[in-house]
Amino acid sequence: MIRCSKCLLPSSLPRSNFNDKGECFWCQTNYPIYKPKGEDRLLTLFDTYRGGRSPQCLVGVSGGKDSAYVLMKIAREFGMKAEAFTYKHSGATEHSLQNAARVCENLKVKHHFVSLRESEHLHVFQSFFKVWIKNPNVISAAMTCVACKHMHILANELAKSRGIPLVIWANCPIEDSPFLAINLKSTNPDQQYVREGLMAGAIRLSKTMIKTPGFTGAFIRHLSLCASGCLALTPAAKYLKFRFPKQRQIFYFDFCDWNPYTIKQELIQNTDWRPPSDVADDWHSDCTFHIIKEYMYQKMVGVSYIDGFLSNQIRREFISRDEALIKLQSAKRYLANNLENALISSGLEKYLPEIDFSCFNKSTI
Repeated sequence: MIRCSKCLLPSSLPRSNFNDKGECFWCQTNYPIYKPKGEDRLLTLFDTYRGGRSPQCLVGVSGGKDSAYVLMKIAREFGMKAEAFTYKHSGATEHSLQNAARVCENLKVKHHFVSLRESEHLHVFQSFFKVWIKNPNVISAAMTCVACKHMHILANELAKSRGIPLVIWANCPIEDSPFLAINLKSTNPDQQYVREGLMAGAIRLSKTMIKTPGFTGAFIRHLSLCASGCLALTPAAKYLKFRFPKQRQIFYFDFCDWNPYTIKQELIQNTDWRPPSDVADDWHSDCTFHIIKEYMYQKMVGVSYIDGFLSNQIRREFISRDEALIKLQSAKRYLANNLENALISSGLEKYLPEIDFSCFNKSTI
């Protein structure tokens, strides 16, 4: 495997387009473009929602460090009257759920749990994993998490029912990998990358239905959930704006810098948030399904989400390439060692004989 001389992404990735210096396309273009608007603009926005006794904002908290940090800043430092919600599903780890509850209690923030019908999320994940294992492709892999997108709907239903006008999310462009099924793109180098449009996504989905046996059947079996999940792909989706016109969505890290070291340090010092002790890296440690998703991309394209995440951090100079490579190798060992348990806990143990655990060895160069 030939990796980029600057980051960790390999030449085998589509559109990598290495130059004569051995740098990938994403390093050449400084992917992803990330220029926070500034804390002052966020405070100005908050000022329009202050006043009265009602809660002013609803913050999504998974139990991971980024979302817990955002809630801490919103409620404690910026003094907003906040409530929080956690999307509970079959893949959510007990540690993350406890973290979310502890942080909310520490901050004296009302905490809500939202969820789909019992095991519905798990059944959708299982259905599309079974499609993927027979015919691996990025759309089938992406659809395993279509149920996750319902947290955007459930959050807005909760906000609407409680008269909360502002919903705040902890997503950050640095987390986005360039090999996602739904690509990030930008025609202006000074703008944030944005998701490709609904029509482009629908075309990719339709092509997969035609080419992939079993995909259409899985989609139809979970038609309502899949359709609404695709429409609510991100909190910024037009579908959500249409369905919840009185709720506004914002991304905290569109305004304030994302820094993994500052986030973790401040969070541990100022709340009861606790890092998981049994993982190589706490990123995405709030979901067991993520281990399986990492495997799916590792098997298909030789890299997974963690490669993209660390590479984005290298470009932002949060970490050196050598440090990132050590983290990557540790993460891949963790994934290889825990994939079996993740499949068993997800009710997919019958597929263990078809799993290529050795694909994680490609993390070494």
